Amino acid sequence: MIWEESMFAMSSHTQNILVVRGKALYKKEYLMADILDFTKPHVLRNEAEYDCAIAEIDTLLDTDSQPGTEAYERLEFLSVLVQAYEDIHLPVYEQSTPQEVVDFMLEQKELSRADLAKWLGNSRQTAEFFEGTRPLSIEQIGVLRAHLGIPADLLIEV
Repeated sequence: MIWEESMFAMSSHTQNILVVRGKALYKKEYLMADILDFTKPHVLRNEAEYDCAIAEIDTLLDTDSQPGTEAYERLEFLSVLVQAYEDIHLPVYEQSTPQEVVDFMLEQKELSRADLAKWLGNSRQTAEFFEGTRPLSIEQIGVLRAHLGIPADLLIEV
Protein backbone atom coordinates (compact mmCIF):
# COMPACT_ATOMS: atom_id res chain seq x y z
CA MET A 1 0.00 0.00 0.00
CA ILE A 2 1.19 3.46 -0.78
CA TRP A 3 0.22 6.19 1.65
CA GLU A 4 -0.18 9.72 0.41
CA GLU A 5 -1.02 12.74 2.48
CA SER A 6 -3.30 15.01 0.56
CA MET A 7 -5.07 18.22 1.28
CA PHE A 8 -8.71 17.60 0.52
CA ALA A 9 -11.06 20.54 0.89
CA MET A 10 -14.05 19.39 2.85
CA SER A 11 -15.61 21.88 5.20
CA SER A 12 -12.20 23.44 5.76
CA HIS A 13 -10.72 20.16 7.03
CA THR A 14 -7.75 18.21 5.76
CA GLN A 15 -8.18 14.52 5.11
CA ASN A 16 -5.75 11.67 4.50
CA ILE A 17 -6.16 9.71 1.31
CA LEU A 18 -5.02 6.12 0.98
CA VAL A 19 -3.99 5.02 -2.51
CA VAL A 20 -4.38 1.27 -3.02
CA ARG A 21 -3.43 -0.09 -6.43
CA GLY A 22 -3.96 3.32 -7.97
CA LYS A 23 -7.39 3.88 -6.41
CA ALA A 24 -7.84 6.70 -3.92
CA LEU A 25 -9.83 5.70 -0.86
CA TYR A 26 -11.06 8.43 1.45
CA LYS A 27 -10.94 8.31 5.23
CA LYS A 28 -14.20 6.38 5.73
CA GLU A 29 -13.21 3.78 3.14
CA TYR A 30 -9.66 3.21 4.31
CA LEU A 31 -10.68 2.59 7.90
CA MET A 32 -11.19 -1.02 6.82
CA ALA A 33 -7.65 -1.17 5.48
CA ASP A 34 -6.35 0.29 8.74
CA ILE A 35 -8.14 -2.34 10.79
CA LEU A 36 -7.50 -5.27 8.45
CA ASP A 37 -3.82 -4.85 7.69
CA PHE A 38 -2.83 -8.26 6.36
CA THR A 39 0.78 -7.48 5.58
CA LYS A 40 1.24 -9.86 8.50
CA PRO A 41 -1.79 -12.21 8.26
CA HIS A 42 -3.53 -13.07 11.51
CA VAL A 43 -6.84 -14.38 12.79
CA LEU A 44 -9.64 -11.91 13.39
CA ARG A 45 -9.03 -10.74 16.93
CA ASN A 46 -12.09 -8.65 17.72
CA GLU A 47 -15.52 -7.60 16.55
CA ALA A 48 -14.20 -4.56 14.68
CA GLU A 49 -11.95 -6.75 12.53
CA TYR A 50 -14.83 -9.20 12.05
CA ASP A 51 -17.20 -6.41 10.93
CA CYS A 52 -14.60 -5.06 8.50
CA ALA A 53 -13.96 -8.53 7.09
CA ILE A 54 -17.70 -9.03 6.53
CA ALA A 55 -17.93 -5.63 4.80
CA GLU A 56 -14.99 -6.45 2.56
CA ILE A 57 -16.44 -9.87 1.71
CA ASP A 58 -19.68 -8.14 0.66
CA THR A 59 -17.70 -5.77 -1.55
CA LEU A 60 -15.68 -8.60 -3.09
CA LEU A 61 -18.83 -10.62 -3.77
CA ASP A 62 -20.28 -7.65 -5.62
CA THR A 63 -17.25 -7.59 -7.95
CA ASP A 64 -17.89 -11.18 -9.10
CA SER A 65 -14.20 -12.08 -8.85
CA GLN A 66 -12.96 -14.94 -10.98
CA PRO A 67 -10.97 -17.88 -9.51
CA GLY A 68 -7.25 -17.29 -9.61
CA THR A 69 -7.48 -13.51 -9.29
CA GLU A 70 -6.09 -11.62 -6.32
CA ALA A 71 -9.60 -10.46 -5.36
CA TYR A 72 -10.87 -14.05 -5.40
CA GLU A 73 -7.94 -15.23 -3.26
CA ARG A 74 -8.65 -12.43 -0.77
CA LEU A 75 -12.34 -13.39 -0.72
CA GLU A 76 -11.46 -17.00 0.11
CA PHE A 77 -8.94 -15.92 2.75
CA LEU A 78 -11.40 -13.57 4.46
CA SER A 79 -14.15 -16.20 4.31
CA VAL A 80 -11.95 -18.68 6.18
CA LEU A 81 -11.09 -16.05 8.80
CA VAL A 82 -14.74 -15.09 9.28
CA GLN A 83 -15.81 -18.73 9.62
CA ALA A 84 -13.10 -19.35 12.22
CA TYR A 85 -14.15 -16.22 14.16
CA GLU A 86 -17.82 -17.25 14.07
CA ASP A 87 -17.00 -20.79 15.21
CA ILE A 88 -15.28 -19.39 18.29
CA HIS A 89 -17.24 -16.23 19.15
CA LEU A 90 -20.80 -16.59 17.95
CA PRO A 91 -23.30 -18.81 19.72
CA VAL A 92 -24.28 -22.04 18.07
CA TYR A 93 -28.00 -22.27 17.63
CA GLU A 94 -29.69 -25.53 18.42
CA GLN A 95 -30.88 -27.49 15.45
CA SER A 96 -34.60 -27.36 14.96
CA THR A 97 -36.60 -30.41 15.94
CA PRO A 98 -38.30 -32.46 13.21
CA GLN A 99 -41.62 -31.15 14.53
CA GLU A 100 -40.50 -27.52 14.10
CA VAL A 101 -39.23 -28.23 10.60
CA VAL A 102 -42.50 -29.89 9.55
CA ASP A 103 -44.58 -27.09 11.10
CA PHE A 104 -42.50 -24.51 9.26
CA MET A 105 -42.87 -26.24 5.90
CA LEU A 106 -46.61 -26.74 6.40
CA GLU A 107 -46.93 -23.00 7.05
CA GLN A 108 -44.77 -22.13 4.02
CA LYS A 109 -46.91 -24.31 1.75
CA GLU A 110 -50.16 -23.13 3.37
CA LEU A 111 -51.05 -26.64 4.47
CA SER A 112 -52.51 -27.94 7.74
CA ARG A 113 -51.83 -30.82 10.06
CA ALA A 114 -54.94 -32.44 8.58
CA ASP A 115 -53.14 -32.53 5.22
CA LEU A 116 -50.17 -34.06 6.99
CA ALA A 117 -52.37 -36.74 8.60
CA LYS A 118 -53.29 -38.02 5.14
CA TRP A 119 -49.63 -38.59 4.37
CA LEU A 120 -48.53 -39.97 7.75
CA GLY A 121 -51.33 -42.49 8.09
CA ASN A 122 -53.87 -40.94 10.46
CA SER A 123 -54.46 -38.03 12.83
CA ARG A 124 -53.38 -40.05 15.90
CA GLN A 125 -49.91 -40.74 14.44
CA THR A 126 -49.66 -37.08 13.45
CA ALA A 127 -50.60 -35.93 16.95
CA GLU A 128 -48.09 -38.35 18.55
CA PHE A 129 -45.37 -37.08 16.22
CA PHE A 130 -46.03 -33.46 17.21
CA GLU A 131 -46.19 -34.40 20.91
CA GLY A 132 -42.77 -35.98 20.52
CA THR A 133 -43.95 -39.43 21.66
CA ARG A 134 -43.65 -41.06 18.23
CA PRO A 135 -40.68 -40.72 15.89
CA LEU A 136 -41.22 -40.78 12.15
CA SER A 137 -40.74 -44.08 10.36
CA ILE A 138 -38.43 -44.32 7.35
CA GLU A 139 -41.50 -44.48 5.11
CA GLN A 140 -43.00 -41.35 6.70
CA ILE A 141 -39.70 -39.49 6.29
CA GLY A 142 -39.76 -40.41 2.61
CA VAL A 143 -43.34 -39.18 2.26
CA LEU A 144 -42.53 -35.84 3.95
CA ARG A 145 -39.46 -35.46 1.77
CA ALA A 146 -41.57 -36.03 -1.33
CA HIS A 147 -44.53 -33.81 -0.33
CA LEU A 148 -42.81 -31.01 1.59
CA GLY A 149 -39.28 -31.13 0.19
CA ILE A 150 -37.69 -31.56 3.62
CA PRO A 151 -34.26 -33.24 3.57
CA ALA A 152 -34.34 -36.54 5.46
CA ASP A 153 -31.53 -35.54 7.82
CA LEU A 154 -33.76 -32.79 9.28
CA LEU A 155 -36.48 -35.33 10.07
CA ILE A 156 -34.36 -37.93 11.86
CA GLU A 157 -34.21 -37.60 15.64
CA VAL A 158 -30.83 -38.44 17.09
